[in-house]
Amino acid sequence: SGKVSRGRLGVVIQEVSKELAESLGLAKPMGAVVNSVEKSGPAEKAGIEAGDVILRFDGKAINNSADLPRMVGATRPGVRSIVQVWRKGATRDISVVVGEVSEEKLANTKPQRGSKSSEQPANRLGLVVSELTPEQKRELKMNFGLLIEDVRGPGTRSDLRPGDIIIAVISKGATTEVKAVDQFNKLLSQFDKGSNVTLLIRRGEMQTFITIKGLNGN
Repeated sequence: SGKVSRGRLGVVIQEVSKELAESLGLAKPMGAVVNSVEKSGPAEKAGIEAGDVILRFDGKAINNSADLPRMVGATRPGVRSIVQVWRKGATRDISVVVGEVSEEKLANTKPQRGSKSSEQPANRLGLVVSELTPEQKRELKMNFGLLIEDVRGPGTRSDLRPGDIIIAVISKGATTEVKAVDQFNKLLSQFDKGSNVTLLIRRGEMQTFITIKGLNGN
């Protein structure tokens, strides 16, 4: 056809750190964790979900996240491939028809900013959070989540920032959606001192996993 065609899945991925592997219940850091799935893209059509860890593509191991784009890109669009994912403590094979890379515009989005308050107490993660208002839910097209107003203490050692929205807490392979401040703080109280906690965060139009190392004893 006079052009080079490259395959695509339609996912945003990140590296699986040691702490994230522990939270997801993996024996060791491996694969590429899916942060978000493009609407109506090849991955979504196949049933791949945010939070899945892609371990193999067409039988080839994904040792680190950089392996996946290379393998998929080398696959001819239209080919049906088997993707092995880690989901909720078990592996499963998913059949996906590889799509084709096209020129796409990157959305220029700004994170939803909170109003910092020095009067509000921080929780065990060093975060001051608030529940989304009805207006924020409509604007963000989200049914739940907690807006980070301020980052203090242990939170400052992470990549969290005001304006991030906490969607879920991940620990030992279990994912718990976060819908209220009291529920979130109660969930944090169940972790031992020094535990690592992984959060699923929305930042602008993107989702990412961020781990806070070492909870305090409060």
